Amino acid sequence: MRRDALLLIPLCLFMMGAKKAKTTAAPVVAPVAAPTAVLLSSKPTADGLTEEIVDLNGDGVGEITNYWRAREGASRLLVKKDTDLNSDTKIDVRTSFDDAGLRVQEDMDGDFDGRADWVDHYISGKRSYSEVDTDWNGTFDLFKYYEGGKVRRVERDTNADGRVDFWEYLDEQGAVVKTGRDNDGDGKMDVRDQ
Repeated sequence: MRRDALLLIPLCLFMMGAKKAKTTAAPVVAPVAAPTAVLLSSKPTADGLTEEIVDLNGDGVGEITNYWRAREGASRLLVKKDTDLNSDTKIDVRTSFDDAGLRVQEDMDGDFDGRADWVDHYISGKRSYSEVDTDWNGTFDLFKYYEGGKVRRVERDTNADGRVDFWEYLDEQGAVVKTGRDNDGDGKMDVRDQ
């Protein structure tokens, strides 16, 4: 849902430019002024962090909450960021960072029910593994494994029994090169197709 909306913005800008191209020699896209972010509050938390709530759209309600940790002899470190994408005051994206400032995990709530249905895991700031709840029932049923920034293996629980029963292996271009199935429900691959 969110990703679709984000993908529509460049498309809309392109279409606006395309319409202008029909009526003028060179399309002109006016710059869009970004709203001014306002720091609503900054306070210490019980675990020694500093919580800062930021209003991005000027409505007086925070859309971003940053959690900072002070460091001696260095600038403060962003430890966690909570984001409310649809202004319903619930966290839609929670991102945690390591001591180098790199992402460790990002939990996303695509259907805005207050529960993460896509979780990305990172190693050294690079996505390594994703868990996805494709039917929004509260159980992850799709697992993606990344190498070099690309999906190289996909595992699925197709019958909702809590065990992976279908595997896909992908090449560098993202094409499926091998699949496997578990037909007897023991969690092990019984059939391999190449």
